[in-house]
Amino acid sequence: MDLDDQADEAWLLSVQRKLYQWSRTHPEDSYRDLWNWTTDIRNLRCAWQKIALNKGRRTAGVDGMTVAGIGVVMGMELFLEQLRGDLKSGRYRPSPSRRKLIPKPRQPGKFRPLGIPTVRDRVVQCAVKNILEPIFEAGFWHVSYGFRPGRGCHGALEHIRMSMRPRATADDGRRQRTPYQWVIEGDIKGCFDNIDHHQLMKRVRTRVTDGKVTRLIAQFLKAGVLADGFLLPTDKGTPQGGVISPLLANIALGIIEERYERWTHHRRKLQARRKSDATTAALWARMTDRKAGRAVFFPIRYADDFVVLVSGTREQAEEEKTELASYLRESMKLELSIEKTRVSDLTEGFQFLSQRVRYKWHPRFGYMPRIEIPTSKRADLRYMVKQMTSGANTLWSLSELLQKLNPVLRGWGNYYRFCTGASRQFAALDFYVGDCIWRWLMKKHKKLHRKRTRLVRLPSLLRPTRKLWREGNVEQFLLSMLRVERFRRGWMRTPAYIGVPGEPDA
Repeated sequence: MDLDDQADEAWLLSVQRKLYQWSRTHPEDSYRDLWNWTTDIRNLRCAWQKIALNKGRRTAGVDGMTVAGIGVVMGMELFLEQLRGDLKSGRYRPSPSRRKLIPKPRQPGKFRPLGIPTVRDRVVQCAVKNILEPIFEAGFWHVSYGFRPGRGCHGALEHIRMSMRPRATADDGRRQRTPYQWVIEGDIKGCFDNIDHHQLMKRVRTRVTDGKVTRLIAQFLKAGVLADGFLLPTDKGTPQGGVISPLLANIALGIIEERYERWTHHRRKLQARRKSDATTAALWARMTDRKAGRAVFFPIRYADDFVVLVSGTREQAEEEKTELASYLRESMKLELSIEKTRVSDLTEGFQFLSQRVRYKWHPRFGYMPRIEIPTSKRADLRYMVKQMTSGANTLWSLSELLQKLNPVLRGWGNYYRFCTGASRQFAALDFYVGDCIWRWLMKKHKKLHRKRTRLVRLPSLLRPTRKLWREGNVEQFLLSMLRVERFRRGWMRTPAYIGVPGEPDA
């Protein structure tokens, strides 16, 4: 890496650490002077590097310019100097986003609108995000996982599993009482397209009162969308595809966990004489309410997908579901989907982030929370494999088929390798994939009967004791070769700016 790039990143990291530490020590205050850091050329260069290394660098906005095109026409330095001049002088105005409709999987006729900003707007959004993210990251609660640095789907699922785990044992040594009996599966209808701008900016201004920065954010929200040659106004919502949109969505959706502050992040219980933090205080509140027979609600959210674990009766869960819908409608103008938002028994299970979570009775240990691979997801993978090995693709060579098939298997396996019983499911799917490849080879060589004797599996180059389909150095990816284990929340990486210089973790 160039030394100038390292110096820019070191400067940005020092600013982010300062903002994060200030935000943690002053959770109720707002920062008033961010514009100079936002428009600093070093921040803009760091933003350019992130945009230039992103997978969408080849995608153009409404102006038709890509990262490579800007580099050829004027070069990075001149582009950033002009951009900085426009920001400092107040001439900068965001361009409308180019709308692209992405088909939703397994939902024919339904599309997800994606807004593609110009490279110029992407750089500015990234620069704003570099400065705002540490301020709001310090205030986000531990039950929020989506679109946050170092956090992901598996961390949210493991948090649910650990929260569901029974602690107390009965006289027979088995865990017969579960901490939660019901779950509210939340689904917000068109979440990113319906967030109220006024309420969102109101939440932003509680932590940021620099007028130039907040006006710039408001301009991004109101920039509009260009679809089929028509400029459509954006009176609400955060367009999917913008660099800063995930951060703004998290700021807006933080109202969900704030509703359950007592059982999630109990700040009101903090006193000078107590040494516990807000999370520990919430833990004691949950224990106290359970013993007293009161209902307990514990949310876990990944972006706009969330669940609320309920300790109480089904009537209390249904009542909370209705009140939650009214709360979201009044606070952020969001509507819960009536069809997809439901109350489920945890012994029957529910699906969250494409994985099934449920209690299962173990004859020795009692109730145990499990995260499993849903049957529908296994069926979807088999369907994809069957389509790729159909008779329409017999013009491919075996190596070409494997090169197209392996990334699908590898991505699917890495996502589900933390599920209970994944080893057995992986072995069954490996047999199915091998059988599909065999049938595909029979279709490919149906007229050459004498060559069928050559269609045999060969020893793997990675593990010679295993035989699989291979052509040259390209071999079939076996799901059963993946290491199946339980995800550990300690694997989640914290952002670099959380560490303080001089501390061991810095």
